[in-house]
Amino acid sequence: MSITKYFPAMTLGACIALLAACASQPPSDVPQPAAPPVAAAAAQEPAAKTEQDTAGAMERKFQEAARGYKVVERDGKTLYCKREKVIGSTIATMQCLTESQLRNQVETMEDMRERMRSRAKCTLGRGCSGT
Repeated sequence: MSITKYFPAMTLGACIALLAACASQPPSDVPQPAAPPVAAAAAQEPAAKTEQDTAGAMERKFQEAARGYKVVERDGKTLYCKREKVIGSTIATMQCLTESQLRNQVETMEDMRERMRSRAKCTLGRGCSGT
């Protein structure tokens, strides 16, 4: 029998074994190097942003997103409109959102970005916390 017949299965097995080895946690009885004093001092500072910082950042992101839209007054309501091609069509149509819909869209996209960043840290071996 030729080895080329079993090569794909062996390659897949080796990849799975490598991924399993990378995903496992180091044993707890192995001594870890002490953190430098600068890192210890930085770890003691509050890492969470204040509500004002978060609200200010979200407002800036909303303003940045709103720049891509044309502001239209319709029936006493402020709408943010943009010409977009709907999936499955080649004809661009005017798509309008209310301010609350646009803010919700910006917040949802930021949440998705943050989840993707945290998952990327997990896959790069920086540790995960049960997510």
